[in-house]
Formats: sequence, C-alpha cells, structure tokens
Amino acid sequence: MKKAWIYAFIALFLWGIHGPAGRYLAINDVDMYFVFSFRLWIGTFVFFIFLLINKCLKINWKEDLKQILLISGIGLIANTIVFHLTLNYLPGTFVMILENLSPIFVLLATLLFYGIKPKLSEIIALILSFLGIFLIILGKDSFPELSEGYYLGVFLGVLTGITFGAYIFFSADLLKKFKNDYVSVIKFQFKIMLIAAIACSPFLITAKSFPSNPTQWFWVFEMGIFQSGLAYLFWSFALVYINANTASILFLLTILFTTINEYLFLDLRLNTFLVLGALLICFGGYYITNSMRK
Repeated sequence: MKKAWIYAFIALFLWGIHGPAGRYLAINDVDMYFVFSFRLWIGTFVFFIFLLINKCLKINWKEDLKQILLISGIGLIANTIVFHLTLNYLPGTFVMILENLSPIFVLLATLLFYGIKPKLSEIIALILSFLGIFLIILGKDSFPELSEGYYLGVFLGVLTGITFGAYIFFSADLLKKFKNDYVSVIKFQFKIMLIAAIACSPFLITAKSFPSNPTQWFWVFEMGIFQSGLAYLFWSFALVYINANTASILFLLTILFTTINEYLFLDLRLNTFLVLGALLICFGGYYITNSMRK
C-alpha cells in the first residue's frame, strides 16, 4: 500500500510537468499536432518494453474491442488533441484546472446513461465547478498576454475535461475486472495507446513545424517517456491498490504541481480570478468524488 501511494505521487508529479513542457513548445511555435502524435508513439513504446521485459506480449485484441475503441477514440485521442491545442492559447495550469472538471462530466454521464439522479451534494459540486469556470472567464482582463484566443482556449479546456471524464466513465467497468492484476491493466493501457498512436500517425507527416533545437526535442521526448509512458505506468500500479474515488481526488494535485512548475519556469502570473476559480473547481471535484464514495 505504501508503494501504491508512492507510485501515485510519482505519476501526479510527472503529469504536473507536461502542461508547462507543452506550453513551452507551443509558445516556441512547435506544431502541437506533431507533439501529441509523436509522444503517443513514445508512450506506446514504453508500455511495449514493460510487457517485453515481463514476457507478457500475448494480447487478446478481440476482448472488449468495441469498448477499447470507444475509450481510445474519445478518452485518449480526442483528449490528447484538445489538451495540446488548448496549450496554444492557455498556460498549462489553466488546462489542468479545466481538465479537473472531469468528475462533473462523469456525474452527468451517469445521469444520462443510467438515469441515476444527482444528490444535493453533487448538485452543489456542479454549481461550484461552473462558478469556477465563470470566474476564470471573467478574469480575462487580468491576463492581457492571453487576449488572443482566450475564449477559444477556455472552450477547448472544457472539452479536455469532458473527454477525460469520458475516459474515466467508459473505462470504469473494464478496470474493475483487472482488480489486483496490474499486468492486465498495463495490457489495457497498451492497447488504447497503440490504437491512438496509429490513428494519429498522419499528423507526423502533415505537421507544419517541428522541434528546431536540442532543448525542444528534449521536452518532446520527456513528455513521451515520462508523461505518456511512465506516468500511466505508475498510475496503473497505484490503481491496483487505490480505489478510483481516492485516485480522482489525488488527481487534483496535478494543478498544484503544474502551477509550481509554471510559476518557477514560465513566469505564470497568479491573480485572484485564477486562484478562486481553481479552488472552486477543486472543491467541486472533491465533493463529487466524496459523495460517490458514500
């Protein structure tokens, strides 16, 4: 159990880097289509190496194929695309704040697909989260350097939260089957990652600009190895022992790690709108997961 917590915090810390790293590449005019397609292949290779070392390359591709395709298409491909496009307009901290709207969309999906009505606490969480979005939008004038494409960035950021929520919602049933079987979890991650990498391969050719110096290439490979690969790997190990509700609360820490990195290395300017909006969304996510646990 101690190892599980260590694995979880390593994954969260690594995910706290990829927002600032992606933002650095975006403001240096590296094509985000190339970045996300290339890092998907690197992440796939990391999972392949892990399975190769453990002699677990025998995979049943027909098992749960429809659900795997759905998760890969909406939860990984769509999420990866909108996440990286959002970095063209907003700092990584903004993107991670909006991605943490995912518990809200899991709640709405549960209502839509299963007809389960939300509890009062969940309704309060929903209101808090959308108030957080409103504050961030309202604070536009506090970020003059983000005036161009600001509203488009917020819209794409909300889509990031929706698609990540879809990943959680549609993968929940499959992950339950892999309880205490981390190898099967990794096989699951490998399948959805490989499908996404193949589907996004055309962007490697059509990209308009590529990394132009060793520093930019370093961050592309860093994002592929550590965020698309090892972060998912450690997160999968943690999920063997930590339940999904606890994990979803822990995921809120990515905002903290992302903010620290952007404040230190990309001169992120904090203000009241950003801080209050982030807190409201964090509280919303916490109440949603806490009510689910009850």
